[in-house]
Amino acid sequence: MASHLSLRQLRAFLAVAQESSMTRAAEKLHLTPSALSMLVRGMEDDLGVRLFDRTTRRLVLTEAGVQFLPTVEQVFSQLEAGIAALQNNQQIKAGRLHVAASPLLASALFPQVIASFRLLNPQIKVSLMDAPVASLPELVRRGEVDLAVCTASSDMSDLLATPVYTDKLMLVCPRAHRLAQFREVEWQDLLDERLILMRHGSGLRVLVDKAFSKWHKSIQPAYEVSQVATALGLVSEGEGVSVLPSYAISRAQSLSQAAAVATVNLVAPSVLREIVALTKLGSGMSETALLFVEQFKKHAGAGLF
Repeated sequence: MASHLSLRQLRAFLAVAQESSMTRAAEKLHLTPSALSMLVRGMEDDLGVRLFDRTTRRLVLTEAGVQFLPTVEQVFSQLEAGIAALQNNQQIKAGRLHVAASPLLASALFPQVIASFRLLNPQIKVSLMDAPVASLPELVRRGEVDLAVCTASSDMSDLLATPVYTDKLMLVCPRAHRLAQFREVEWQDLLDERLILMRHGSGLRVLVDKAFSKWHKSIQPAYEVSQVATALGLVSEGEGVSVLPSYAISRAQSLSQAAAVATVNLVAPSVLREIVALTKLGSGMSETALLFVEQFKKHAGAGLF
């Protein structure tokens, strides 16, 4: 008899068991209470077993219903897992992955990751959108990208944030500068230096100002710029020192001006930033996105950034 049961009947049983109410379960399944009741009664008739005790206010599982419930839950759990796996496999075969990042992350981290990812997965076409940091969560929410990589912040609580890399702020100075000879430098050692900083409003500037606030001194930078490349160029020409993310500095090592600058660990405090991959909450990360994130982590773990 069990082979005659339909998915509609099993779904009806599960909904009533979860809601303990024919009315609420009917609303959940977008059915009328009478239609739902017929499905449940038909299921009981097919099984020859009463699954619910009916009272004036609620429906309660019988002993047989309690025994049967885990089996039905497992059926739907396996079905959903199978469908998700099928969709993920189709997505991989379809070969498309839409990713987004801030311009700095996109230029500093993604070229190498995408190249190695495509080498391992040539059937997948990757599109990259470089967009302002503030716009990235919304791009994920609207489904315009499969994932976005950015620094973690409080406005992402409705999204799944998977840590992929921990970045550190470093001192960048001319190789001939007195601080270049040290293995590490404290933030207070920079108070009297000509500083080249990002403009107000950037996440990086917020962290820098917070680190300097310990000394209650108003920082007056020699230059305020919008691009890390500009800051590096000014440092290489001896116009001052800067505080930049480690990944941006390592990427710049391939540039001609990198030979003219030195990087030094900044301590007291050490300022770290968590880089996360954002995806929609609840739906889980697709197999293609997981493959990309794993490749990202592999490069970060190898110290290539």
